[in-house]
Parts: sequence; structure tokens; C-alpha cells
Amino acid sequence: MSRIIRRTFVAAPADLVWELLQDFAQWHPRLSIYSGGPEADADIVVSVQSQDDETRTLTYTMPEPPFPITNDRASVQVQAFSDTTCHVEWSAEFESDPGIIHLLEDQLGDDVFKLALDRLATAAHERQAADVAAAASASA
Repeated sequence: MSRIIRRTFVAAPADLVWELLQDFAQWHPRLSIYSGGPEADADIVVSVQSQDDETRTLTYTMPEPPFPITNDRASVQVQAFSDTTCHVEWSAEFESDPGIIHLLEDQLGDDVFKLALDRLATAAHERQAADVAAAASASA
């Protein structure tokens, strides 16, 4: 089994990031959650296997991975670091030809996971700014 992991810190509360994370289509144009059929045109469609709100962990597989892998299982976990910062880890385990793992590190690790983490962080910052602005205007 091969494994690819990407991690990042996000300057937003873990609950906010977890809420965003549960709907890839809100913040990532290349990913879509599968539930009986693709919900949107996406490069990568995933099928959620489990979702744990207590541990803020989402586990999924790709019914038709666009990479030369089999028996894949990926998970994303959000952990609170402080009241205003969280740690997000995106990982995948799969079987593949050992000779192409370096390519998968780039294609899956960087082009999907790292890009997704960057977009998730941006979406969280935008949502947090909107929430702060809404609270400020409500109190004015």
C-alpha cells in the first residue's frame, strides 16, 4: 500500500472549516461528492464512506479514479489547534505500480490535495470575513 499525505494550518475555527469541507463543490471546482450519480461536472468524483462529526473526519473512495491506482481510501481530518486556527490533514492509501509513486506524489498529492487545502483555506478565510462583517453590521 502506498500513502500520500498533505497537511496545512488554516487560520479559521475548526467548526467552520469542517462545515465547508463537507461539500467539496462549495470550494473546489475539481471535486464533487457522489451520491447516486455525479452532482456536478467534476474531474474527480468521490463516494463518501464515512463522516464523523465528533472527530471531524471524512473518508471517501473514488469510484473511477483518474489516476492509475486501485483500492483507494482517502480521508480528510480537521483538528482544532486553537479557537481561531485548525490543522487539516488530507491523506490517501492505495495500490499502484511502485515505479509511478513519484508521479502520484505530484498529481494526487500536489495537484489535488495541496490545491484542495489551499482552496479550503481561502474559502474559510472568506467565510470568516463575511461572518465578521455580518456581525458588525448587525450590531451597528
